[in-house]
Amino acid sequence: MASSEYIQIIGDILSGGQSKAKTLKIVEFIGDDPIKFEALMYYFFHDEWRWNQWAAWPLGNIGKAHPALIKPYFKQFVECLKNPSHDAVARNILRILEDFNIPEDYTGPLFDLAFNYLLDTKKPIALRVFSMSVLFNIAKPYPELLAELKVAIEAFLPHGSAGFKSRGKKIIGKINKII
Repeated sequence: MASSEYIQIIGDILSGGQSKAKTLKIVEFIGDDPIKFEALMYYFFHDEWRWNQWAAWPLGNIGKAHPALIKPYFKQFVECLKNPSHDAVARNILRILEDFNIPEDYTGPLFDLAFNYLLDTKKPIALRVFSMSVLFNIAKPYPELLAELKVAIEAFLPHGSAGFKSRGKKIIGKINKII
């Protein structure tokens, strides 16, 4: 269980908004310590959406650097993607998951969630782009899913942003090498 001291330290750093300096300070403080990471998760899953938002950026950085810390929270992350309190929450979860070895029990639900993000043109580009990578990684063993993903990406390429087009073309190139 996270100590109240760690919760207080992280809360003091997070309070009042986010910045790169605060994010780096939290990332350095937590390192690969699961107890300190649990204190960050206290804020990431907090009832108040601002705490979720403020904790999301450090979570994204730590999750990429220390994926083992994410494993105990995987189910909660998938649940959180169903109805995130803020786009930053979903963005940083997807950012972590784009390089994560998804447990088989979660591939179906996560594929559906990520596919819905990809198809929703009202979602921020970052959510849609990270979703592409998550979808590709889940679909790799399944040619029929890769084909479905390719069709979906191609449908949005002509009107996509530069970031969407760039990632979309890379994913389509990877798909073409497999199917």
